[in-house]
Amino acid sequence: MKIKDIANELHLSISTVSKALNGAFDVSSETKDLVLKYAKEHGYKSREERLTVKRIRRLCVLYDNIIPSSSNLIIALALSFSKYARQNNFEVINFPLESIKTSYDEFMKLNNFDGAFICGLNYKSSFYTELKMTKIPTVLFDNVLVGDKIATINNENINTITRIITLLKENGHRNIGFIHGDRNSYVSNERFAGYIIGQVMNEIEYEPKHVYYGTFSEESGYEAAKYFLTTDVTAIVCSSDTIAIGLIRGLKNAGIRVPEDISVTGYDDIDIAKYVIPALTTIRQDLDLIGEKAFSLLTNMMRNRSSQRIVISGEIIMRDSIAEAPKKVDKL
Repeated sequence: MKIKDIANELHLSISTVSKALNGAFDVSSETKDLVLKYAKEHGYKSREERLTVKRIRRLCVLYDNIIPSSSNLIIALALSFSKYARQNNFEVINFPLESIKTSYDEFMKLNNFDGAFICGLNYKSSFYTELKMTKIPTVLFDNVLVGDKIATINNENINTITRIITLLKENGHRNIGFIHGDRNSYVSNERFAGYIIGQVMNEIEYEPKHVYYGTFSEESGYEAAKYFLTTDVTAIVCSSDTIAIGLIRGLKNAGIRVPEDISVTGYDDIDIAKYVIPALTTIRQDLDLIGEKAFSLLTNMMRNRSSQRIVISGEIIMRDSIAEAPKKVDKL
């Protein structure tokens, strides 16, 4: 039923009915009561009431290649994104990508999702190629894909790792190791590129033997410690805080002091980074800002605006896990 229908039935003008429904002062109380009673009895709903009965808009956070010990970063990102989505009356559901048994677009349509925020997508994921052609608004975190409905939000990975290398060089380190999180990870490869570029900029010769290829896990860091005992490194840059925490544990178990013998840096600034001993020097990601920007990118595409790429700068957090390079380093 429309305002015009009420006006015709009650023999009133459309403007009078509209005013009565909106409580205007220049309509008599008798007319207001008549209009409101008739509207209620015949199922008339205001625009606001009609909007509230529309389908709830749904978004999802999808995550891939997540190891339990590193999941707190993804949890924090999901919570940040969800906060901004729910403030704007969206429902948000979290799913691991591995649980999806259909195509990406089919999964989204079957579950009535209007868009997705994807974290941790691996190059080898079966969805990597699909996403290039998706018609569903999708935001990727720390990855890059080109598509009409694909937007990306990335950390300034290369620049921040380059700055870490410069910081270590200023502390006298020239033999600097690197722990790679995943050869098939865009973010880990960017951080590795920053490691190489940082050494070139600081006139340090790249040594392949100073690189350990692992995973984004504490166990990988712990195992890497055994490898670096056979090298001459005085500092090690890790692709994530979880790797760095495992590395510190492994070095300590081998009798190596951090940072007196070997300095260690991480990436992410997860909550536990400031509580490990020594407290971890790392690069902080503004997860709240990332969540806010990811939601903004997604809703812009839902309004048929063009996709974008945003790069968020990182902040070096100085703590206790780096020191000046030892004057003399014995073979470990």
